[in-house]
Amino acid sequence: MIETRAAILTYVENRESFQFADLYSYLNSIINISKVTLSWYLRDMVKENLLFKLGRGIYTSRQQQTMCYTPRLRDKAIKIGKLIAPAFPFIKTSIFDGQVLADFQHHISSNNLIYIEVEREAMESVFHWLKGEGYSVYLNPNKDFVYDNIDISKDALIVKPLISESPLTEVRGIYTPRLEKILVDILCDDDMDYLHGSEWHYIFDHVINTYSVNRSTLLRYASRRNAKVKIAKALKNLKAYD
Repeated sequence: MIETRAAILTYVENRESFQFADLYSYLNSIINISKVTLSWYLRDMVKENLLFKLGRGIYTSRQQQTMCYTPRLRDKAIKIGKLIAPAFPFIKTSIFDGQVLADFQHHISSNNLIYIEVEREAMESVFHWLKGEGYSVYLNPNKDFVYDNIDISKDALIVKPLISESPLTEVRGIYTPRLEKILVDILCDDDMDYLHGSEWHYIFDHVINTYSVNRSTLLRYASRRNAKVKIAKALKNLKAYD
């Protein structure tokens, strides 16, 4: 057992990161070890903080320092938020800038949409008001409508429902989603369908390993969106659900 662990630590010593498959090939050139046994060693060493998991099958021996994420909003998004506030003073509004998504993506796509979330009963009123102000705006479009009619690279607004108890933060006087909300919304929302599948898993892995994310808040919001099982599974796969 000690010799195997020593061999693993020798292999990883001068590497920023390594993949399971590469380590497995290396070890089998000097000792006989099965994939199941190697997985057991890696799990044990992660628990002891000798190794750290970066993603599916990717590890490092260097502890990663997570950063606090500061949301950013374009001036246009700020302007829209500040126009809506006095026009609808009694509703809660969240403004999300689609350009933020490029911070997290593997296959970067240009998203110039601005997502405006308001209480469900106010959606139509806000939609018609924005339309009357001359904006290109869509009301809670489904997946097919987005694919057929909306070019996300062009400026436009999407009005959609704000889920109660959404994790929000304030930027320049405007409420905008926290990372916990962004991760769950990408997974759940029809208008984010282009980011589903492997791209979402990449985004999730990248965000969890790079930024400070409150797991309790993440799971609580996921529960409100009927996505707690999927989020908990993704966290477990990352070894982030300890």
